[in-house]
Amino acid sequence: MQQQVKVSRGRMGQYEVCDFVLLLLAYAVSGVATLKEFFIQLSSVESVVLSVWQRQQCPVASTVSRSLSAVEFPAVEQLRTLFKADLLEHGFDCNHNGGLLDRSGQRYWVFDVDGTHQVARQRSVSQNETYPALRRRSQAAVRPGYLGRKRGEGIRSRSAVSQAHTTEWLGTFGFAGNGTPGPDLDRACEAIQHYLQHYGLSGDRAIVRLDGFYGTPQFVNRMQHHQLGYLLRSRL
Repeated sequence: MQQQVKVSRGRMGQYEVCDFVLLLLAYAVSGVATLKEFFIQLSSVESVVLSVWQRQQCPVASTVSRSLSAVEFPAVEQLRTLFKADLLEHGFDCNHNGGLLDRSGQRYWVFDVDGTHQVARQRSVSQNETYPALRRRSQAAVRPGYLGRKRGEGIRSRSAVSQAHTTEWLGTFGFAGNGTPGPDLDRACEAIQHYLQHYGLSGDRAIVRLDGFYGTPQFVNRMQHHQLGYLLRSRL
């Protein structure tokens, strides 16, 4: 991670990409709602966590925020590639990664592909000519889109794919606004096919369970194109 993932910044200081990724991984498994609350809880065990990670300094919240804003798409893809390789190298073997048996004894692997919308509430601010131009911190992360039954001014869409038996995380793709569910589904299917190929399995041994905004018939053609089995819960 320190040698293969490059983030272009004017000043990186004493931190590396690894420092920020470790913090975000800890935040992801902590169950805390916001980064602000996470840093408050981290302060009491910071020295212990850093010793386990073998790191010298822990970035503060403002440093993490500035560093994340500098991360571009190529760096994200490099991280994604590393995480996929690590999962396949250190994950469960084919005999212990689950499976679903039918009546004839055939074994299938179930994968979840879930698409969700997260609504962001934005407070009202004055746009008088005497004030500077409006700039929101979340303007790059959210855009206007379909809100459903939720209240808000912007949304962010996310597609996630996981192995249902072991809950192994195979990928997640997020975009501002309504997102790109079609291309995201193609990327999810490619991740599933790569997972199956690693274990020497064919596509007819996979069952992809589609949920969220993938519950419409328009995505059936994409699943048939990738030659994967699917189970779709229609929301129409």
